[in-house]
Parts: sequence; C-alpha cells; structure tokens
Amino acid sequence: MFDKIKIIENFLTEQDFQEIISIKLDEVKDKEKKVYHNKIFKNGSVEPSCLKKETIQRLHDNYHSTAFQILKECSPEKLELYEYSEFHIVITGKDYAYPVHTDSHNKLLSGVIYLAPKENYGTFLYSSDKKKVKNIEWKQNRGLFFSRTEKTYHSYKSNGLSNRITLIYNLMTTDIKGVCKAEKTFFPYVLLKNKLNKIFLKIKLKKND
Repeated sequence: MFDKIKIIENFLTEQDFQEIISIKLDEVKDKEKKVYHNKIFKNGSVEPSCLKKETIQRLHDNYHSTAFQILKECSPEKLELYEYSEFHIVITGKDYAYPVHTDSHNKLLSGVIYLAPKENYGTFLYSSDKKKVKNIEWKQNRGLFFSRTEKTYHSYKSNGLSNRITLIYNLMTTDIKGVCKAEKTFFPYVLLKNKLNKIFLKIKLKKND
C-alpha cells in the first residue's frame, strides 16, 4: 500500500522542461520501450546518454534538495544510503503496457515527471492485494514521487493513441543489504525474490507483445 506519495505540479522549471521535451528521441514500435540512461554520482561524475553533461548537472543542482527532502519525509532511514541519481528519459510506444510491480530495492526514491504528449495515461497505484486504488492522472510537468516497499504496487501504460515520454528521476544506492535493514526485510529472501520477479516480469512482458 502507498502510505506516502508526493505529487508536485510544474516540477521542472520552464527552461528545463522545454529543453528536455525538445530532445530528439529514436522512434519506437507500438509495443516497445526505450530508456535513455543518464546518471550523476555523489562525487560529481556524470554518465550521460541523451542529455548533455551540463544539463544533468543543472538538473541535479536544481532538484536534488527537493528530492532529498521527499525521501526524508517518506523514508528517513534510507537517507544515508544515497549514492547517485538517475535522470532517465523513457519513451514507450502507443500500445506499450508495463505490468503491476514494485520497484527494485536500489531505488531509494522513485520519481516520474510526465513530459509529452499533452494527454496520455499517468500511473496506476494498487493496494497490497493488487487491486487498483488510485490513478495519478497524466499532466505535463507533474511529478509523482514515492519510496518503495514490498507493497508499493504500480503500473503504467500508453493510451493506445500516442507514445508516452517521461523523465524518471530516482535517488539510488547499490547497498541492497542496507535497504533491507531499513525496510526490516530478510536480505537472502529479497535476493531470491528479486531473481524470481525478473523471470516473471519477462514472461508478462512477452505476453503483452
């Protein structure tokens, strides 16, 4: 269950929003997804893909304090685990659907900012029994943030009419054992469960093709 979510309207400044939505992205097939990986680490090193290094640095400078404050409100016990940030651009085809899931343990704070087009589907949130309880409606430059648990089930899909483009802004760690300690879960069990989830997810995605 989602105990805490944060929705922020007009999350990006107008300059940042316009720069990002003007980026030229590759075409995707109707049921395909493409992820452009962009990262910035605590030591200042940057790994760009579709964004310029200076753009990634500016995004980090502009929004890290906000994201860190959200994490503090949602899961303060995870603050010390932070190692790097992701600013991924994700484009999904008009018929793409990602099944119900919980995020991986290395995501301390999960964030999505809806970029383009003007209308599409947002994010579907579910109760612990995987029954849909809330639809976060799509609105350009709206940001949705939460800190994962074993029960933060959600899904997303395109609306069948147009591609769906989002900015995924995550606060990340590689310390999975530390996350398990913070979430009070058994580390070996989590490792096994994650491996099984990856297998099941691949099967679900193939069924959607």
